[in-house]
This record gives sequence, C-alpha cells and structure tokens, in this order.
Amino acid sequence: MKNIIFFGPPGAGKGTQAKIISKRLNLSHLSTGEILRERIKIKDKLGLELKDIISSGKLVSDEILNTIVKEKIENDCKSGFLLDGYPRTIEQAYFLNNLLNVASIKLNFIINLDISFEVLKERIVNRSIIENRDDDDISVIETRYNEYLNSTKKVSDYYKKKFPNIYFEIESNLQIEEITAKINKIIKKSWNSGNIYYISTWLRPQISCIHPHSFFLIIVMARISGVNIPTNKKVQVALTYIFGIGNKIAKDICDSASIDSTKRVSELNDDDLNKIRDLIDKNYSVEGDLRRKVSMDIKRLNDLGCYRGLRHRKKLPVRGQRTHTNARTRKGKAVAIAGKKKVTKG
Repeated sequence: MKNIIFFGPPGAGKGTQAKIISKRLNLSHLSTGEILRERIKIKDKLGLELKDIISSGKLVSDEILNTIVKEKIENDCKSGFLLDGYPRTIEQAYFLNNLLNVASIKLNFIINLDISFEVLKERIVNRSIIENRDDDDISVIETRYNEYLNSTKKVSDYYKKKFPNIYFEIESNLQIEEITAKINKIIKKSWNSGNIYYISTWLRPQISCIHPHSFFLIIVMARISGVNIPTNKKVQVALTYIFGIGNKIAKDICDSASIDSTKRVSELNDDDLNKIRDLIDKNYSVEGDLRRKVSMDIKRLNDLGCYRGLRHRKKLPVRGQRTHTNARTRKGKAVAIAGKKKVTKG
C-alpha cells in the first residue's frame, strides 16, 4: 500500500499527474477540487455556497475538507491513496497526521511540484479556455496564488522539515510526460516491491545483526533539501550534489555546523544532518527556490530586451565568451540533421 501527497500552486499540474500516477499504482485519487466541483453540481445550499467561495478564489473551510477527507480515507482507500489539494493549511496537516496515526497509516511519498508564477499564469489562462472553469481568470489566479503562498506553501515546508526522507521537489515547467517520468523514477528508486527499506542513521549499528542470507536490501540514505546526497563521499563533496551549493559554501556549512568536512556522510549522526538542514534552510537558497529565482531573472532579462536577455533567447553564452569555439557548452551537443552534407574545406 502506497500513500502519497502532492503539493504545488494551482495550475502546477498536480491534478494531471495525480490521475496518471494513481491509475498506474491503483491508488484512490483524492482530489478535493474534483470532489468539491462534483458537490457544486448538485446545486443545493452547500453547493451554491461552495461555488461562491471557489469562484472568488478563497479556500474552503477546514471543517468541510477535513470531513470529506476523513470519510474518503476510512472508506475508499484500502489499497492506498494519493492526496491532491489537501492539506492546504497547518490545521489540516495536524488533522491529517492525527488521522493517519490513529489508523496506523504511513505516508510513503510527498511530492512538491514547483513552478514560476509567470508560467503558472499562462498555463491557467490556457486551462480556463479549454475547460471553461469559472475560477480561472487573472484576478482569481493572483488571489489563489497569494493564498497558496500564505497557507499551502507553509504546509509544504512543514512536511519538508518533518519528513525530509520522503519529500521530493520537481520542477513542473516541463512537459507532462517529463514530469511523469521524474515521478516514476522517484517511486521506482525509493520503492522496490517492499524489499527495499530506507533506514535512518540511528539504525546503522543494527545492520551487522542482519542475517547474511537475508533477501532484504537495506539502503542507507541522507536526504537534504529534497536531494539524496551520496553517503560514501566526504561531506564537503556530497553537499555539492545540491543545486546551489559549491565547494566554498559546502565548506562554510561544515565549519558553521562544527562538522569535519573530511568525514564521510555515512559517519554523520541525525543531529549532524539536522544541523546541516537547518543551516541550509535559514541561510541559502537552493534547489527549487533557486531554480525559480534563476528562471524569473532570465525572464526579466528577456522582457527587457537587453543584450544578456537576447543571448539567453538565442541560447548562446551570455557573458562575452567566445562563441565560435565554446558555444556548445551552452547549446549542448550538436545534433546531426538528416540529408544535410557536412561542409568540407577545399
């Protein structure tokens, strides 16, 4: 049984990916948005009230959503569930945690789909044309996005800190198939028919007690900022696997945490890992946050039409590099075109 939560701003593709993944894994897809829209179609007092709330871009009350989710999890999720659009507030998160603890249900994956606001706005406008949805216009988009930043984003960050080993971030500026492939890769890598178990550092001394002929495979992992860093490398080197952290910053983090940078990650205890996580969260912009900032900065340069913006638009080196010989470092490997003869010097 697999239990998954999807996070992300409205229009990030949670619903699309949730349908694909829930169908592939045979999970109950609990989309609060779909459930509420179905309730609106009944057109009773509650349905009309919900329509007014959703059309104005506001969030439905915790009491209504908690009741819906509780009934669904207890009655329709025997083979696992995929939550899409819930929890959206800290209070809902506490309610869900308590519900799962009482029922002895364990979360397996928490996936956050990250996207820049400009791309999000364009995507939702296109969706409003295709699906004819009342809650998809510019003013409502801005209201819903601000609601997301003020509530759901905080819930996502709460789960990131509480469950760092099962929290994954994915850039959803990509095509649907590319995002699906990334999610499938995460699930396939982290879950292998129940025979792969991830254990925390405090369990490592117990490895020697396992029978050598056991068919279980045990993998020790350290997860920081949504990235599985290699445990067989030195701490300073392993931290550079996180987007936005180079050798200098990695060394500074080790010094601030009073950790020997020449130690292997496998030698760190939970307190050391938590120190590193806290330092990165408080002092550095990495992974999804940094990628989003870079994306917005590039878009701003494009909109300004300045030299660097034009170079970005043409996918050429930006800061004055010699393009005749090193353009491939920016454009990637050359792709042969069928039927085109290679020019030879005579």
